[in-house]
Amino acid sequence: MTTHSGLREQTIADYLAVVRRYKWVIIVAALVVPTVAYVLSAREAKVFRATADVLLTRQDLGSTITGLPTQSTVTDPYRYALTQAKLAEAPAVLDRAREIAGIGKTQGFGSDVSASPDTDILTFGINSGDPVAATKLATAFAQAFGAYKLQTDTASLTRARVELRKRIAELRRSGATATDTYQELVSQEQNLRTLAVLLDRATVIRPAGGAFQIAPAPRRNAILGVMLGLLLGVGAAFVLNAFDRRIRHADEVEHELQIPLLAKLPTPGRSDPVTILERAPDEMTEAVARLRASFDFANQNLQAKAVMVTSAGPREGKSTTVANLAIALARTGRHVVLVDLDLRRPMLSRLLHLPDGPGITDLAASDTELVDVLQPVGVTPLRARVTSIGSTPETGQGRLEVITTGRTRVEPTAFVESTGLTEALHALRGYAEIVLVDAPPILATGDAMGLTGKVDGILAIARLGTLTRPTLQELARVFRRSPAPVLGLVATGAEVDEGYSVYAVDEYIAQPRQQPEVLPPGRLEDVSEPQSASGASGRWMPRRGG
Repeated sequence: MTTHSGLREQTIADYLAVVRRYKWVIIVAALVVPTVAYVLSAREAKVFRATADVLLTRQDLGSTITGLPTQSTVTDPYRYALTQAKLAEAPAVLDRAREIAGIGKTQGFGSDVSASPDTDILTFGINSGDPVAATKLATAFAQAFGAYKLQTDTASLTRARVELRKRIAELRRSGATATDTYQELVSQEQNLRTLAVLLDRATVIRPAGGAFQIAPAPRRNAILGVMLGLLLGVGAAFVLNAFDRRIRHADEVEHELQIPLLAKLPTPGRSDPVTILERAPDEMTEAVARLRASFDFANQNLQAKAVMVTSAGPREGKSTTVANLAIALARTGRHVVLVDLDLRRPMLSRLLHLPDGPGITDLAASDTELVDVLQPVGVTPLRARVTSIGSTPETGQGRLEVITTGRTRVEPTAFVESTGLTEALHALRGYAEIVLVDAPPILATGDAMGLTGKVDGILAIARLGTLTRPTLQELARVFRRSPAPVLGLVATGAEVDEGYSVYAVDEYIAQPRQQPEVLPPGRLEDVSEPQSASGASGRWMPRRGG
């Protein structure tokens, strides 16, 4: 699906395709990050932790002295515990803890105090490289807090008693010992003295029983490293994909070129790229069969007899595609001539295992006859599908003949503009039902652009994952200036849907794997009678029987 601006909407399948495309980036990140994390963690110094618990006792001095409720009596207990935990982190508490444990200030450690939201218990923790020191210091830390809290709680009582004693002494000097004020002050001073005696310090309910190792944790860090590595790898994959200017979807090419997509072909094997000729039906042969059907439909109105097949650049599967298409058309009972006009990089003779001999350059230069440049290739016809009971009839015998580049040395650009080539293509139109021309890449040289005025139609080849957006835009401009219409687009290097895997297997006659049948030049006795080339001179007509 494409938006109104031509940009393709991303789907889950697209995201999965990005992950598959950059899977090695993700795999490397998922392996390197945890490995580094494990190695660095294993080299860290060991850290041990010990903890001790203290029970908090909340006493409201103001309420105890006056007998009246104060705001502190309704204070949130958890807030009170958090306040005490903060108080425990005072430097004076840690210094006293060092003195109790007998640990000097040169020995480093980490301390923390946590409050429980459900209980009046503070947990004192010590982290140290020495497990024995951590155990001693955790218990001493809890004890030091109890003493410090008692000191801070009794300090206010001591100050209050000092003030009361001063006022009582003043009343005694003035002789006002019989007054109610004097009796009340004496009573308060006695209450404060009693309260100071009854005041409890925070109780250590669980001293540190030992220290356990908390760092390093190589396994835990490695597991976290795997997750972080996957995250970084996936992120890197999408960043690389964002900067990738290559086109990977056929509908993007179709939208930019404004021509119909005829077929998507997978990448053939290197050992046998012309798979439709040599193998039983598979994904590639089925894709070529769909291309042949789409080609016939696209050419139904135009009835182009000479069609050039070109691409934007080299190595896009142009020659392999035109060879497979020629075989597929010949299998339907038609007479097909395949011409190799990619003079700079001829491929058809190698793909079809044809011997070197005279070709199109020799024919255009009047150095040989048409019969001497035609190299027939044996193909197996398709079975005709029938619904009635009885034997399965077969279509008429098709014919595929190939004309290679030839032996005559020519300058490619001048050759495609020559009158001899024009006459040769004209004669081939009358000789065969359809002429397929393997043209050079249209953006790489000027040869293909010159051929567009000598053919009836163009078939464009584009390899997904190789073609870039700037190249595609230039290709669209070239096609708009072409005198010959573009019949359609074939996307190579595509992933074929499994739903289109071998479906019509019985349409083909399975052949054992062997070299394709190649008839020697000049021997046309094994093929059907050629059609006449209307208006063609005798030089262009094949001779029979040598």
